[in-house]
Amino acid sequence: MHEFSLCQSVISIAKKAAENNSKKVSKIVVKIGNLAGVDIESFEFWFPVAAKDSVLEQAKLEIIHEQAIAKCKACEHEFELTRLYEQCPNCGSFEKDILKGKDMLVESIVFN
Repeated sequence: MHEFSLCQSVISIAKKAAENNSKKVSKIVVKIGNLAGVDIESFEFWFPVAAKDSVLEQAKLEIIHEQAIAKCKACEHEFELTRLYEQCPNCGSFEKDILKGKDMLVESIVFN
């Protein structure tokens, strides 16, 4: 059910943008990092339900998957993350900065 509220937030953003354009949305692109905590299949399922009777009802949803990248604080090696608590494959340290892949954002909105 968490994904339904995320869909509602995305739709709210698009509605505000549509108010400025007085148009319906034909496509919305959402970037979701693999560490964002979003079940993409659930998000895709709930999107049309949340979009019903709105300017996004006919909109195509496009999801861009963003691979998480971290930088080790010990050896400065950059590496891909599939789980939050992975260690550096270079030195074994768990100390890292996550550079990308933990966010979800509306990348673009296309109007009719």
